[in-house]
Amino acid sequence: MPIYKDTYIPTDEELTVPEVNLTTAHLRAAAYHLGKSCDHESKEFMLCRDEEKDPRKCIEEGKVLTSCAMKFFKKVKALCRDEFEQYAHCVDYRDRKSVV
Repeated sequence: MPIYKDTYIPTDEELTVPEVNLTTAHLRAAAYHLGKSCDHESKEFMLCRDEEKDPRKCIEEGKVLTSCAMKFFKKVKALCRDEFEQYAHCVDYRDRKSVV
């Protein structure tokens, strides 16, 4: 996408959101349930991205999706942190073992 003098560039404030700061193993361990929990938000974001063909127009949908993921992981932390950590460790161990 070419950028011209009059091309709108979002500000840092518009782009800044709390990040889901987890390892790949944690994201893989939660993928199925996270996908189910944030299904609507994810579909809205993907639909916007597909229809608009301009990522700048989907910033709000992206923020909503990130917020949903944050809420999901806060619930996991509050309700079953130990079990989830064990499962993520197993996922990580399995991945490492398959590489060797």
